[in-house]
Amino acid sequence: MSRDRRHAIDQMLRKAPQPFGPVPVEKLREGFAAFMAMFPVPAGARTAPSELAGRPALIVELEGDARPGTILYFHGGGNVFGSPETALPLTANLVVKTGFRAVSPDYRLAPEHPFPAGADDALNAYRALLDSGEDPSAIAFAGTPAAAGTPSRPASPPAKPASRCPPRL
Repeated sequence: MSRDRRHAIDQMLRKAPQPFGPVPVEKLREGFAAFMAMFPVPAGARTAPSELAGRPALIVELEGDARPGTILYFHGGGNVFGSPETALPLTANLVVKTGFRAVSPDYRLAPEHPFPAGADDALNAYRALLDSGEDPSAIAFAGTPAAAGTPSRPASPPAKPASRCPPRL
């Protein structure tokens, strides 16, 4: 990221309202969505709503020819806010730069769905990709750091044994 871009993001964050006291989760979600909407989605990517493992998902693909491979992208938000749509600027940038398609599952959020609901949704999304015929070696996990541990969760031993889990790196 360029110095100018970092400075612009820093200025946006400093101008954001700083509430005092507890903030309802709905307000957190609205504020995060508004903040992420300020970031541009790069040209060359198209989206389509989908479903993966019984959950809504967003598919992000190149408008032109894609390379073989799939990014399983987990949005951030500390398992409390965020969605595939709020992560679209990040996901689309990965798609445009790599040429791979991305699938971003809309995993369940706390507090309505406490941990490990979102992590279980992430594991189920990975299993659904495998069940659809995706080559495990052609699936890349990506996400923002606060993605509830979901990018690393499928590599952890699941609560219920899985026949096919990705290798621990």
